[in-house]
Amino acid sequence: MRQPRPSLVSGARYWLLAWSVPISIGIGWGAGRLLDGHFGTEPWLQIIGFLLGAAAGLRQILQLMDGDDS
Repeated sequence: MRQPRPSLVSGARYWLLAWSVPISIGIGWGAGRLLDGHFGTEPWLQIIGFLLGAAAGLRQILQLMDGDDS
């Protein structure tokens, strides 16, 4: 079995880095929107979900960047 080229692995890592924040924000916002619809608290849970998603995306970026040193 062939080993993946280092440039492909590096490219996949940076693709994940580029999409981790928008995906995390979208999931947080979407969950907040669903909960807002259920509880009638619009827009508060959307805002909280957005902020939690942004924090999760930033955490993912920091974890990926910490692994770049090896």
